[in-house]
Amino acid sequence: MTRQLPLTALDEVVGRLQRRHGPAAVRWGGDPASAEVWPTGIPVLDAVLPQGLSCGRISVLTGERGRATGRLTLLQALAARASRSMEVAYVDLAGTLDPGFLADLGADLEACYVVRPPRRALGPGLAMARTLVAAGVPWLAVALGSAAGRERGWEHALSALVGVVQGRGAVACVSAPSPPAAPLAYASSLTIACTPLDWQLAHGDVTGLRVRLTVVKSKIGGQGGRLSSADDGLGGVPPTGRVSAQMNGEVGLLLRYPRPHSPAEVVGLPEVVEEPPAQQPAAAVATPQPASRALAG
Repeated sequence: MTRQLPLTALDEVVGRLQRRHGPAAVRWGGDPASAEVWPTGIPVLDAVLPQGLSCGRISVLTGERGRATGRLTLLQALAARASRSMEVAYVDLAGTLDPGFLADLGADLEACYVVRPPRRALGPGLAMARTLVAAGVPWLAVALGSAAGRERGWEHALSALVGVVQGRGAVACVSAPSPPAAPLAYASSLTIACTPLDWQLAHGDVTGLRVRLTVVKSKIGGQGGRLSSADDGLGGVPPTGRVSAQMNGEVGLLLRYPRPHSPAEVVGLPEVVEEPPAQQPAAAVATPQPASRALAG
């Protein structure tokens, strides 16, 4: 039998902090982070992420406050995709979720739990989300409204949620107005900014929203970080000589709204590729002739 060493004062403090703020609040620096990912199924989005959203981490979608940016639509589209293969909890603190639109996005409504705390209170909403994840829900979506972060005391609920998400290896995606509150910005391992480009029109009707997504923070590594347009990962110019927007952590998406004869969907916009300038031919340099031959000519 292995003898148990007595707890030190430091062990007791660490244990108390973890019980109060979650196991992810204090941990050994050498503890390996979860490398598993959940592929979004959107090729252009997975191209700038480490093949998808990381399990056990908090991912945040942000957008300008008081403006249609597509952050909530994208969150619902991702939740709809996840519901086809697993249970999903959607915490609707923004009060904008329409089950009909979620169904138009292809969601399995029988696999979705919709959480709406009284008065859309952030602290209780996060606490309810923590309980569901701890009980085994593998995919969590949290939609924050414009007043997010103005309450008091919700930071503790967020810390506890982060710990449970990490411990269970769940996928957690939060949609928040920009800039996100400081505790959420700190807890995020991946932050993606949604910037509207233009409305998609067809016969005078709005059929979708074109959005640019930019990875503004990534603690995950891999393809998620911003890469220099001249960096191929080996310190050189890409083999094709092309400069790709995806290499800079930016992609364009079309959030297509449902139509009578077409479903709602998220598709990648054509990528803008910049060709390198053509190299000018080197100027001809005359070969000097020996003086004797020059005089002879």
